[in-house]
Amino acid sequence: NVGSQWALEQAKYNLVNEYMLVGVTEELEDFVMMLEAALPRFFRGATELYKTGKKSHLRRTSEKKPPTKESIAKLQQSAIWKMENEFYEFALEQFQFVRAHAVREKDGELYMLAQNFFYEKIYPKN
Repeated sequence: NVGSQWALEQAKYNLVNEYMLVGVTEELEDFVMMLEAALPRFFRGATELYKTGKKSHLRRTSEKKPPTKESIAKLQQSAIWKMENEFYEFALEQFQFVRAHAVREKDGELYMLAQNFFYEKIYPKN
């Protein structure tokens, strides 16, 4: 059922137990870099292609109009939005934990660690 606590907990469980890595759109470059670090046989060169590819301009919105404060407030009152936001925050926390152990930053650039990819899951609170 939409909006059920069981569905939210099941989604968290599935994220942790059924997927190797789940990224978030606003950190897509880091996600691609982590895929390359974790699965170099399949994703070798993906980070460089992401940064310099001919279609990279498609990832930028030319004109973005933010929603009004009233619209945001109304959405945030919804129980379903609250559950979706809780799931997003959980997924983001999981992603940031994995990223902290897979890449390092130097001079504003992210670099993959050597083939020593570390992966640990964060389990949902019951």
